[in-house]
Amino acid sequence: ELGLKVFTSSKIHKPEICQHYPGHMMERSYSSSITAMNLLEDLDYEMTEHMVAGNPAETVRKYFPETWIWDIVSVNSEGNADLDVTIPDTITEWKANAFCTSVDSGFGLSPTVSLRAFQPFFVELTMPYSVVRGESFTLKATVFNYLSACIRVSVSLAESTHFLATPVEKQEESYCICMNERKTVAWAVTPRSLGQVEFSVSTEALQNQQPCGNAIVETPEKGRKDTVIRQLLVE
Repeated sequence: ELGLKVFTSSKIHKPEICQHYPGHMMERSYSSSITAMNLLEDLDYEMTEHMVAGNPAETVRKYFPETWIWDIVSVNSEGNADLDVTIPDTITEWKANAFCTSVDSGFGLSPTVSLRAFQPFFVELTMPYSVVRGESFTLKATVFNYLSACIRVSVSLAESTHFLATPVEKQEESYCICMNERKTVAWAVTPRSLGQVEFSVSTEALQNQQPCGNAIVETPEKGRKDTVIRQLLVE
């Protein structure tokens, strides 16, 4: 079913689903859409932080690898292996599988499973991978609200001596985002330095009684804040 044709004088074993291969190696490959911590069940992972009294629950996200895991792992006598890994900060669903080899059984594939990294309120940045110094580009920050009510949020880009940023439109002190809606704020950015330039964008659900049209704004008992830190290559 893989569409793989092999020309060899050796004996080829029919592929089998990897369930029990004692003493052999299991190789697991993952990309930006392929990964998991457990190959036996689907998992949901909600990235939340515990609160400090009086302060918003802030999530700082800056780990965004293009490829998460590509490892060769030795399994135990029961065909299992446990790995301690750090889940990337990308809000997405990862899909994973593994393949293993055996002298007795040949090549085997595991079933594909999912791992969902999610939080109900977050900001996502849209920006190029690299630019030339002096070249201007548009940095977009999109805030998503998957909470059960309308909220008012603030969106801010941290100032830096390494770039000049000007809002594309007039910025408001707060924006209204209702359930399952999003809001995009953009800046025209001109880098001033070479190398990796860091951008930090924060959005915070505010304790604000200002209504969202006819909808009632939910005031969080404890604030919620999401900060995304991304780097841009300036050549």
